[in-house]
Amino acid sequence: MVASVDWMVYRAGIIGCGRIGSELDEDPKRKVTSSHAGAYSKTEATELVAVCDINADKREKCRKRWNVPAAYEDYKRMLSEESLDILSICTHADTHLEIVREAVKHKSIKAIFCEKPIANDLSSAREMVELCEKGGIILAIGHQRRFEKFHRNVKEYIESGALGKPQQAAFFYGAGIANTGSHVMDLLRYYFGDAEWVQADYSAAPSHNIKDPNIDALIRFKNGASASIHACDVKSYHIFELDMLFTRGRIRIKNAGFFGEELYRVGESPIFSGYLSLHEAPFPFPTDEPRQLMLDAVAHIVECIEKRQKPLCSGRDGLASLELICALHESAKRKGERVSLPLEASDFKIM
Repeated sequence: MVASVDWMVYRAGIIGCGRIGSELDEDPKRKVTSSHAGAYSKTEATELVAVCDINADKREKCRKRWNVPAAYEDYKRMLSEESLDILSICTHADTHLEIVREAVKHKSIKAIFCEKPIANDLSSAREMVELCEKGGIILAIGHQRRFEKFHRNVKEYIESGALGKPQQAAFFYGAGIANTGSHVMDLLRYYFGDAEWVQADYSAAPSHNIKDPNIDALIRFKNGASASIHACDVKSYHIFELDMLFTRGRIRIKNAGFFGEELYRVGESPIFSGYLSLHEAPFPFPTDEPRQLMLDAVAHIVECIEKRQKPLCSGRDGLASLELICALHESAKRKGERVSLPLEASDFKIM
């Protein structure tokens, strides 16, 4: 169980009872809590009091699995009747703005935990951020890796300078630049900061969703580092791996960025005199702790409410990741033309 700072219990509700809302915890191979419903149900500081879905079977299955007191078809009715403290939005991106517009009308809501990508276009994302900031509501975006201790430790290790300056990174992913790619963009920003420009092309590797193609790209960051993005056919195998090279070391993050990692440090070459090479080394922090990303995310949101602090993945972080996705599409449409950031405008919409 994840405890809060004090013993106040926050009333939580979920809109969208699909995979990330509830159903991922039905997978017998998943050994950690993987859904919003599971995280709220297993966190002492939160009580899951209501769920909502237009699909009657999904909402009823979710209600029964997590022993939720109330289930709704209409999210507006749920918001009016339940006096929620925390609202999870686990619906498609094109519905997020409409739900946020309604949610901010209810003064009880202290935090919104919105799934990625933040919205289906830049103007909607910007409005969501502005509405929550104006209403004093915490807006956290579900790029899960930011909430996990391992990734926070890696970021601190990089920023300590122990590995020198960042040089190059290579990211391998599949299943669409908006779907899986939104996590790619967020994790790269988390480690390297804001991007300066992108160059992209639509990938020969299919995403199997014609509305969300795969994109191969080069991203240059303001700190001078470059990252290449390589799409793979998800039907061949699932991959989500990041390889980061610095002037004095290297970090590989494997197995979806959750369950595998390697660290290399610079030392004398064992096979060539006068040369340096990379040697595998132990991490300077524990890496075998349980990876409870959703539990960590909910605990962090509770902490943000109680300490009135900015979340690790804020609405503005979600907006920046979406901006990168839009820039990649703009470049790909222009046959690889370089597109600078920040992106002033884009007519791209996630379908």
